[in-house]
Amino acid sequence: MWGIVAGLVSYPVFSWYSKRFLDDQGLESGFTRMLLVFLVATILSSALGYGVSWMTTPAHTRSTQAVLEKKSTAILGKELSCLQNPSSPACQSAAQQGKALENKLLGSLSGGSQH
Repeated sequence: MWGIVAGLVSYPVFSWYSKRFLDDQGLESGFTRMLLVFLVATILSSALGYGVSWMTTPAHTRSTQAVLEKKSTAILGKELSCLQNPSSPACQSAAQQGKALENKLLGSLSGGSQH
């Protein structure tokens, strides 16, 4: 949540400083400059938002998220192999694991919002 706030608040600041820097460099106004300012401000505010989000997220939550990401990646790999042979036992197991992970994710989302 704080990462989103930091990113939204910092975007105009990064945009203004980018415009000012490009003025000092002598780059004329136009589409290229406008696009460059947009990209620089977007990248910097996104990086700041990610950093703030990372700093404000408790360590135990980060490790839980990493485990869930690894499980999700493994399930996606199994799903890709199921496209070739959908009736295999591995595909049936992947479907069951997918449902279990979905229930766990939805349960953690609803459980986390009650605090």
